[in-house]
Amino acid sequence: MAARKSITYPAFLPDQLARNILTTAENVYPAADGGYRAVASYTPVSTALPETFQGGAAFVSSAGTAYLLAGTATKLQQLTGGTWSSLLTGLSAPNRWKFAQFGDHVVAVNGSATQDVNLTAGTAAALAAAPTGTGVATVGDFVVITEADGNNQLVKWSAFNDHTAWTPAVNQSGFQPMLTGGDIKGIAGGEYGVILQRFRLVRMELSGDATAPFNFSEITPNFGCASSGSIAQAGRTIFFFSDRGFVALDDGTALRPIGNEKFDQSFRDSVSSDAYETIWSAVDPKRSLVFWGFAGSPGRIWVYNWVLDRASTLSLPNNGFFAGYSSSLTLEQVSALYPDLDAMPYSLDDPRFQGGDPRLYFVGPDNSIGALSGPKLAATLAMGQVEIAGERLSIIRGAWPISDATDGTTITVTARQRMGDDGVTTSSGSMQPSGRAPLRCKGRYIQLVHKVAEGTDWTFVQGVELELEPGGLRGG
Repeated sequence: MAARKSITYPAFLPDQLARNILTTAENVYPAADGGYRAVASYTPVSTALPETFQGGAAFVSSAGTAYLLAGTATKLQQLTGGTWSSLLTGLSAPNRWKFAQFGDHVVAVNGSATQDVNLTAGTAAALAAAPTGTGVATVGDFVVITEADGNNQLVKWSAFNDHTAWTPAVNQSGFQPMLTGGDIKGIAGGEYGVILQRFRLVRMELSGDATAPFNFSEITPNFGCASSGSIAQAGRTIFFFSDRGFVALDDGTALRPIGNEKFDQSFRDSVSSDAYETIWSAVDPKRSLVFWGFAGSPGRIWVYNWVLDRASTLSLPNNGFFAGYSSSLTLEQVSALYPDLDAMPYSLDDPRFQGGDPRLYFVGPDNSIGALSGPKLAATLAMGQVEIAGERLSIIRGAWPISDATDGTTITVTARQRMGDDGVTTSSGSMQPSGRAPLRCKGRYIQLVHKVAEGTDWTFVQGVELELEPGGLRGG
């Protein structure tokens, strides 16, 4: 008599032996119930940038207005009503743009002249007194720039509460050479700063002494950041890629490996160390997810949920991604959407027009900016070998996906008598209106592949119930 065996999909652990784990979790997010959730496809919310995207960010002014900025090799652009306008042109940006907000101003660096964006005035200009740099953060009441003036091991900070003044020893402005630890890869800000060097991590903390406003203390020697593009911050936690794999630094003091024996090695195997500086990273501001990935068509992205301690991957065309806010609309832009304002179903002060909604932005292959809000991507979950009935064979008759998908689902089972056998039997079935996918194969060890087609309307998959009959002790 046929029985059912329920399998809840385990964690995606491609670095481990391919037994009782997921070897593939593509285009899904880890879910709290032990399953995985669907990922939507890319939908643009802007026109295309005039040049290749080299960094972006979003900010909210003291008046509550949200602004979205993006930099290219020669321009600094602002998104207004879905269309880009140039704040600055004729630039020469050799590196990615990095941004830090200081009141109603944004300080932007790219290795060339440092720029100052005035959010309330909607203007931008070179910050003449500031050094050039490749990293920037706000630490307390200071703006801090790393790799200052082309020195890969130099940190400079502004005057107290004044991002325009940079004369050393005047109003607490100053500098600090990092004499050990190698090149500076980046900086994370807040009430204290963390300087990430190639072979060292340093905490930059306010001292209360006006003549020496910062103390610099080594968090860890002989352990640093391997990629400036891998640094992403969520509150007091900093995520980055090191020579030992992906790690999290909590509260500026405690290092925590997050990919060891999970997905570190599969990441290394998929990319050359020469490409580490091409990594993009960002934290999803609405979910406990951090993303690391590469541009391409398709690009490859690793996703890690730090609350669930589980990972997955995405495969989608992109030119990068960053965390930000939805931008605000002017009265003229609202009027274009609703020509008859009296008949408009919302008030003019409705939050949907004010912007400031946190979101994760992706950059499309055409350099438009958008979000993952379209039809669902094609998803694949593949398990390593599972022993269903101990030493006995299992005759698989069918599968019942544990999911809210009602179509577009295919289950493929590969069965072996021994784990190393080349001779296998494989059966594949599409889910029928009854919810069952018919199968027919026999073996002691089985591998499952669960696919959901692109555009299918679904939200979660938790596992599968196998319809099976017990067999003998040997294969026939």
